[in-house]
Amino acid sequence: MPRQQPGSSLRAARELYLEVTKDPSARPLVVASWHRSMEYQVKSGSLEAPYLDNPNLDSPLARAALPIQDRLHEQLADDPVSTMITDRNGVVLSRKVSHEGLTTNLNRVHLAPGHVFAERYVGTNGIGTALASGRPVMIAGMEHYVEALRDFHCAAVPILHPTRRTLLGAFNLTTIRQGSGGMLMAFARSVAAQIEAEIAAITSRRERALFQDYMEACSSTRPGPVLALNRDVVMMNEPLSAAVTGPDHYALLDHAREIADHPRLEGTRSIALPSGRVAELRVSRCRREDSDAGAVFRVRLIGRLQPTSAGSASPARSSLGLVGSSPHWLRAVADSEAAFVAGTWLHLLGEAGVGKRTLVAALHRAHGAGRRLEMTQAPPSDSPAVTERWLHDIGELLVVPSTVLVLSDVHLLGDQLRQRLADLLVRLDGSASGQLVMICQPSMVGADDHLDQLCGASVEVPPLRHRYGDIEHLARLFLRKYRPSGENTFSPDALALLQRCPWPENVRQLETVIRGLARRPSGRMIHVEDLPPECRVSSHKVLTTIEALERDAILRGLLDRNSNVQRTAQDLGISRATMYRKMRRYGIVPSSLT
Repeated sequence: MPRQQPGSSLRAARELYLEVTKDPSARPLVVASWHRSMEYQVKSGSLEAPYLDNPNLDSPLARAALPIQDRLHEQLADDPVSTMITDRNGVVLSRKVSHEGLTTNLNRVHLAPGHVFAERYVGTNGIGTALASGRPVMIAGMEHYVEALRDFHCAAVPILHPTRRTLLGAFNLTTIRQGSGGMLMAFARSVAAQIEAEIAAITSRRERALFQDYMEACSSTRPGPVLALNRDVVMMNEPLSAAVTGPDHYALLDHAREIADHPRLEGTRSIALPSGRVAELRVSRCRREDSDAGAVFRVRLIGRLQPTSAGSASPARSSLGLVGSSPHWLRAVADSEAAFVAGTWLHLLGEAGVGKRTLVAALHRAHGAGRRLEMTQAPPSDSPAVTERWLHDIGELLVVPSTVLVLSDVHLLGDQLRQRLADLLVRLDGSASGQLVMICQPSMVGADDHLDQLCGASVEVPPLRHRYGDIEHLARLFLRKYRPSGENTFSPDALALLQRCPWPENVRQLETVIRGLARRPSGRMIHVEDLPPECRVSSHKVLTTIEALERDAILRGLLDRNSNVQRTAQDLGISRATMYRKMRRYGIVPSSLT
């Protein structure tokens, strides 16, 4: 068989894509997915699904879904159908299948626990396309982008959090039978609904337990200010909401969230607020059936509120000169700085766009005098020659004392290359005098990741949504950066809206928004109506281009119709029920638009 020339797989895929787009029977959803697969440069002739050791089976999704999947597996017996649960990144958490022939076929294409079936790696497929589009999808046979998957028929349904409506993962059914698409999809929808209902029940039990403890604290003889929260719910009584406002409010929530995230933290904590006051927090954990449901805080405020003039506060900065004063951020900076100064190998984790590379650059500026900063990413190809050269270069750099080597996107490495990298680092341990910093996304790293264990320090950089008090300072910083000669500022309402935005793409997204504002002509004051549509929603979901266009069209229509849902739906040519579904999906609240 003649050897395939480099790029021939992509050329063949492009030719096939052109045929698909001309086929009147091709579904728009599939055509859009093929287009994304082309942009990701997925090879149609080879399957390259990355592997992650020990996927997280302790997530709320896994705890709710796995018992349901087990019961379903018993009912299906030896039917040639497989059930799968994946996380939001397309990592297969669990697979159940009894049919021997189907098991062999699934193993052949690595459709098994630990492997990642996101579109960016394997192109159009049930799991990846459902997660990318946010819709239930059926991908059958030739609709798969990669040739190796075209024997399968897959029905996948996204699973959303019951209250936040954020994407948690997907339920997937895979078979090799033809002609059962409608039944397969109906079955998948039913199971996904069961999983969401179980997540809602678990969440409801936690929230009821937290609410009960909160009410007990509020109904005591002298309750005073009371706060209760977990990752989904925040409750505070009138004395607290009246006494703590503005920056103090965000600082208090930041500190309380950090405490609530650590189930072993109890007792009394004291924190300094931006106003100069001190908040003394008496922490009580809310526990039910050996699980942590959150924390209740009895708050005592010490000192008097100091008056400050509006807009006079300068941006709070860490010791490295980075803007931000939230506890999560300052702790990440301090822990990273301590490791960097000590020469310890450092593992930096954080969602895309949180500022991991910015933090490394600041560490190098402050403490890297005379040391060379080298940045490298995962190799562009998994061919032996490329990976061998990549590993060789890493070894060469780490034996140089003056080198600080930064490995970005470590979570994208395949299982075999991760193991080879780990073996290399073990061999270098003790002889390597250069410093290593690894950067990756926490959701795609297993609890016992070998690479993480080789680092002396592991630090997670918080997402922007956990840094409420820093959003104003960052927004002003970016505005000065892109309008250095201007005197622009934000209205209080515009700032409040920026602080409420969930920022799924973190600091990078905030900077993009402010850069867009700075390039548009406007008056001295930036008002709510100047902000782009993405700032007017409450959804944490990162949208595809098509979804963003649809969301923006709905927002513009609502603004033009003074938030009248019925008339906007008529303008867009959809039913009112469909309009409400899309508004819930995109986190659009009409009352927030006026």
